[in-house]
Amino acid sequence: MERTLIVGIDGVVGANLAMSLSGLQPLAGVALTAPVCEDVCEQMEVCDSPHLADALAIADQAQPQRVVVAGVGANSCWDDHSQVSWERTVESALAWMSAAQSVGAQFTLISSDAVFTGPWMFHAENSHSVCPSREANALREIERQVSLRNPDALIVRTHAFGWSPGGEQPAESWLESLVADLQAGHRPRLDCVRHASPILATDLAAVLSKAWTAGLTGLYHIAGAERVNPAQFARRLAHQFALPFAGDSAVGSLTDCAQGFGRGETSLQTRKIRRALGIGLPLVSEGIERLYAQHLNGYRDRMQGRLLAAGPRVA
Repeated sequence: MERTLIVGIDGVVGANLAMSLSGLQPLAGVALTAPVCEDVCEQMEVCDSPHLADALAIADQAQPQRVVVAGVGANSCWDDHSQVSWERTVESALAWMSAAQSVGAQFTLISSDAVFTGPWMFHAENSHSVCPSREANALREIERQVSLRNPDALIVRTHAFGWSPGGEQPAESWLESLVADLQAGHRPRLDCVRHASPILATDLAAVLSKAWTAGLTGLYHIAGAERVNPAQFARRLAHQFALPFAGDSAVGSLTDCAQGFGRGETSLQTRKIRRALGIGLPLVSEGIERLYAQHLNGYRDRMQGRLLAAGPRVA
């Protein structure tokens, strides 16, 4: 049975991918910051070093057939990236790619929609409307190097949201912070200028599984079927959770292009993956409905280590 090694299991995408694959195949996980309360992996390591020797040692021990890197690039660009070392991020991703090659494993890189910016909407894979920030340049360099060194790799750009894993030092995502603010009755300050096409992390995992079964390689966009800004997303989230909404909108200039990583138009066109797999992709409201179901059915508690017994797998 195929074993998958997920690098970045302490992030939203990595943790939800592990939960989605749990029970279907053997899993190994690598946390990039601190241990997480994740009980679905047979092998768990913490490795914040980008050194190739560390990645090689872990891959040699796990002997996976597939390596998935869901590092910083897999995090929503609506998160705070101010403390990220982008040089280390590039080194780390390429070290894991080399480790995958050393054990003959298929390689999947989860990258970001924030390699793009406006003014155009729904960027295709070959869009030239790229973001000039150092963060976006680092992510494009990772993609370029992976494509060059491993032509059989699958590179996925996305904008995933979902519940965060618990741990000793849990990293709270923008979604967790937003839910907490709404539950506390605060007025979150929300951006109305930036737009993206978010997809629930477990919906992303389901599409990834189909892509692996189909043997897809190369660059694909996997995202939601509609574009929203953070204020619109928060309003829908509050409605689904039956919480009062009184957002404090931070409206910028509507005539000048927004500057900075993830601060402009990053919505993704998904025609290529839809045609390759013969599928549709979910609306934001559908993803939020499933997110709420995960809040109710024990999935969120298990993700955050509040339940010891295995709960239902949500895909």
